[in-house]
Amino acid sequence: MKRHDRLNRLLLGIMATAMLLLIGGCEMDSFMDPSVVGRWERTPVKMPILDRLDVIEGDVSTSLTVTQVRPEDLIPDTAEYVIGVGDAVQINIFELIVPGQDAVQQRRVDETGVIRLQLVGPVQAEGLSPSQLEDEIAKALEDKGILRQPTVSVIMLQTQQNTFSIMGEPTYGGTSVGTYPIPRPDFRLYDALAMARGISGRTKKLVIIRQVPLDAAVAGQVRQQLPSTSEPQAPQTAPDASQLIDQLDQVIQGDQEPAQKPAESAAQQAPKSIQSGLEQPGGGGGWVYVGGKWVPVTEAPAGQNGATEDEFKALITQRLIEVPYQKLLEGDMRYNIVIRPGDIIRVPDPSAGFVYIGGQISRPGTYNVPGETELTITQLVLSAGGLNGLAIPERVDIRRRTGDSEEAIMRFDLRAIFEGEAPNFFLKPNDEINVGTNFIATPLAVFRNGLRTTYGFGFVLDRNWGTDVFPLP
Repeated sequence: MKRHDRLNRLLLGIMATAMLLLIGGCEMDSFMDPSVVGRWERTPVKMPILDRLDVIEGDVSTSLTVTQVRPEDLIPDTAEYVIGVGDAVQINIFELIVPGQDAVQQRRVDETGVIRLQLVGPVQAEGLSPSQLEDEIAKALEDKGILRQPTVSVIMLQTQQNTFSIMGEPTYGGTSVGTYPIPRPDFRLYDALAMARGISGRTKKLVIIRQVPLDAAVAGQVRQQLPSTSEPQAPQTAPDASQLIDQLDQVIQGDQEPAQKPAESAAQQAPKSIQSGLEQPGGGGGWVYVGGKWVPVTEAPAGQNGATEDEFKALITQRLIEVPYQKLLEGDMRYNIVIRPGDIIRVPDPSAGFVYIGGQISRPGTYNVPGETELTITQLVLSAGGLNGLAIPERVDIRRRTGDSEEAIMRFDLRAIFEGEAPNFFLKPNDEINVGTNFIATPLAVFRNGLRTTYGFGFVLDRNWGTDVFPLP
């Protein structure tokens, strides 16, 4: 009898050991319900919240560096206004027509940056201040012998250059996106937001895009070369069209070099007369000058097809200013920067997108991401009703898009995040969360549900109400 008892105890010990090993191998630290996660400790812990998963996203390298607010951003620019295309001006010329009276002419700067005045003719106005335009008009009057030492005054009637823009979701917090004028030099961010009817208080950061064109063509300053009034212009004869066609044919065939050899770069484009009517197989239609001849883009060597970063830097430079809106809203005037002409204030969208969660979760489905860095993985799990009875928190996958046509999958330990042993992280739009299980989860759930207790810790006899246990009356 004692031997039989010892054998039973040995079998029970072996079964218990095997069960413990099995549980440990299945990555569970709770026997009764492995889906229960959390940290119920008396000692507090602080953990960071990641905004990027370096394992799958890698190093994000971009030339658009976000800068913080600088002290010079708080100083107004009191420089004289620069006239541009579309501005309306009033020109007063003393004694131009009637002695003792001003000749008043109101003009608008045309697309070429020129205004045309009576008796004076065209005058370049774009890119000049009102005082400089007065000097240009006075010089034109003297050069044409109309007036000696004329008195000219320029008054700005309508300005279209000192403007800023607000971009974002049109219905977000009632914000009115669009372009607004800058009425004074000391026009600040608070004034701009008030003019656009404000933004939501949940907004954390604002980004101001400040760009400076380095090329006149990018800035829209296409200056017209006006003829000089002091020196006569020699008549220009147009070349014969047949000669031009013959020269272009010789250039294409490589028989001769062009008269003016263009720079050998992808930015140098072939003349329109070459591009038209010469469609290449494969859909390429552009031409570049390489090796002394015009060749299609499809035949150009590597590095010639696309514009390089240096070519873009030679045209335009920009700066991204990040403003912590919450601190500004609290009254920190260090972030109430001056709005410059051409600034673009970007207001974040109210909803960054959607995330998707499935697998062993109580309420699988699609959930809204309220902001760019708002929703964490733990918040999503709690919003979805928590894990169900078959979930294994150590087996959770995230599928994240890392490009327009590329995605990456990573497994993470949800239990470690809930227990404060691993950092939490923000979710991004289009993230897919799949909560997994394993082969032992279902037997454990059946065993767990089969343990029913009563007040007297009795056993439940389930014989489908058999007549041998409960005889019929």
